[in-house]
Amino acid sequence: MYMIDPVVLSGKVPGILIREPEGILFTELNSPALIILKTDAVQSDDLVRYGSFLSEKESVKSRRFRFPGDRMSYIAVHGLLRLMLGRYLGIPPETVDITYNEFGKPSVTGYSRQVFFNLSHSSGVSVLGFDPKNELGIDVERMHEEFEYESIVQLFFTKKEGRYIQHSKEESRKRFYEIWTRKEAYLKAIGTGITENLRVEVLKERMNGKTAWDYGSGHSDFIFRSILFEQNYRITLAMNPGSGNIRLIVPGVDEKGISIKEG
Repeated sequence: MYMIDPVVLSGKVPGILIREPEGILFTELNSPALIILKTDAVQSDDLVRYGSFLSEKESVKSRRFRFPGDRMSYIAVHGLLRLMLGRYLGIPPETVDITYNEFGKPSVTGYSRQVFFNLSHSSGVSVLGFDPKNELGIDVERMHEEFEYESIVQLFFTKKEGRYIQHSKEESRKRFYEIWTRKEAYLKAIGTGITENLRVEVLKERMNGKTAWDYGSGHSDFIFRSILFEQNYRITLAMNPGSGNIRLIVPGVDEKGISIKEG
């Protein structure tokens, strides 16, 4: 069994004020890029701008959220996604045609450029991932100290995963989130449904993209990269081992990005 220690980002990362988002827009994408966005710090005028990029279906969905914070987060991350895709594809953000497979995996097809992407959100932090060549999957979870995870382990984790989590009482909660985010990131990468397939075992360093289900993506292998953001957010990326280093961008902190090397 081989688990990868997460890259730990400083807990002193300030709130994000996206006044000039042009600084994080890439017209070239030569390797994977990962954007960590604190959506509750996006200013209101930027939020209005992002909302103007949404499709009609996205706008309708945003109005269905019960809590304003959830609505704001949805608009911020989906608007920024369209802004990034539009700049890369060379088209207006609101015209980007994002389609979803039957399990909810988003994609863009039919353009002169190819780009794969994925996104995830948890408690005010959203993560966007982009890769110019290969499928990828992302999950972010806030690690709540009071969350009772034992029943989830019994229902959705394999026996080996359960033993790994319970092996160290001091580390059991951290290990739960490590496995949980791996499962979601991997299943999102291969484009299958999450609810019925969570019992897939993700303890290996390298996962095969072809699963026992007929609707797997068919991609060869995936590896995991893990980030601990502000000490209590676990972010896991499932990516192709040949994709190269990850450009990590935290808007408002380091807009040129820093590199997360493999291994």
